[in-house]
Amino acid sequence: MTAISVALLGFGLLMFFLLLGLPVAFSILMAGVAGIWLTVGSGPIAGVLAHTPYEHVASYTLSSVPLFILMAELLSAGRFTSDLFNISHRFLGHLKGGISYATVAGGVLLAAMSGSSTAAASTLASVAFPEMRRYNYDPRFSAALLSIVGTLAIMIPPSIGLILYGVFTETSVGRLLLAGLIPGALTALGFAVTIFILVRRNPDYAPQTATRATARERWQSIATAWPVILLLAGMVFALYSGIITATEVGAVGAFAALVIGIMMGRVGVSGVWAAAVRATRASAMILTIVGFSAVIGVFMALNGTTNLLLNIIAESGLPNWAVLGLVLLLLLVLGFFLDQLAILILTLPVVFPLMTQLGYDPVWLGVIFVKTAEIGLITPPMGMNVFVVAGVTRMPVTEVFKGIWPFVVTELVILVLLVLLPQLALWFPRVMYG
Repeated sequence: MTAISVALLGFGLLMFFLLLGLPVAFSILMAGVAGIWLTVGSGPIAGVLAHTPYEHVASYTLSSVPLFILMAELLSAGRFTSDLFNISHRFLGHLKGGISYATVAGGVLLAAMSGSSTAAASTLASVAFPEMRRYNYDPRFSAALLSIVGTLAIMIPPSIGLILYGVFTETSVGRLLLAGLIPGALTALGFAVTIFILVRRNPDYAPQTATRATARERWQSIATAWPVILLLAGMVFALYSGIITATEVGAVGAFAALVIGIMMGRVGVSGVWAAAVRATRASAMILTIVGFSAVIGVFMALNGTTNLLLNIIAESGLPNWAVLGLVLLLLLVLGFFLDQLAILILTLPVVFPLMTQLGYDPVWLGVIFVKTAEIGLITPPMGMNVFVVAGVTRMPVTEVFKGIWPFVVTELVILVLLVLLPQLALWFPRVMYG
């Protein structure tokens, strides 16, 4: 069998295992083992399984992922997530479609706190959806908005997606987190513009506005959450000033979240234990996928698929922009079936060397790859965020999918802007790092 046919067979096995409903981590492991066996026989498999997954996970940089997850769980256990949405609601809720804008603002704050899109979507759905129903917002519009706003967490620092990209490609995590700031803010602005257009064209989406909060009510909402706001601001300052590294920020944030929760009397022993259990489960799932993805990486290296593709593209005469377009199209199609973490794991061993060989900046590539994978969080049939929000709000999944398409168009427009204007992602890292 040729190298290309073996690679296609390995990918086909992976898709088959996923369609059977097997966990992503074990699907990746079995496909990788099968690929190694087909490429070089069974001899190296025991050695690869004994050492490669552990060495891939035993990473100082990767330790920031469970720490950021723990920080988010501790803040969630202290009900600070509700406080952040309440602040946004107090300041924006009185506008036409104001709760929608408040949801976007709350999504930005939650993204800076969690780094997990599904966690942010679930939290927003439980807090904002009842408020939207109270003011007779259209249920389909409301659920779709909550699904899309949750995706901000994959771009706005601390983004788990960008951290994992940095680990997989050995790209500076600090630069990547800085690079996600402007695209994340641009995405939030795009959502706000989309809301404005939809509400003006369809007044029934937001038929009634909340009453304007008084200045005292606004300050009271800030007073309940000021420690968390101070924590988030301090983390941003520490990261962007270089006082501590991107990895250390996670440890400091988790410890500060624990102290804040205890000092304010919001988190007891049971709350800390529950947060630790949830964080451990989520971290174990992510790290297992990351560890087993190394087996796929070994398969790709032994198979030589990357070099073959480089040679094919070099001989095809395709311009660089066409190759980039095909890669992004592949990522979008994979997003119909896989979650963003699986997409990055499966494609980076081949795509990253290919694109850097063509001269593209690895930091910029990280932003547009993660951005493209983000779109998969809301597109059928997988659409993880849509399923999460549908479950929390008890809305039919099909109805939520019907409402997300205007926001998908917005996401695609922003992706095109990031491709055409790389400085949107690269300006901040270059200012801070030179």
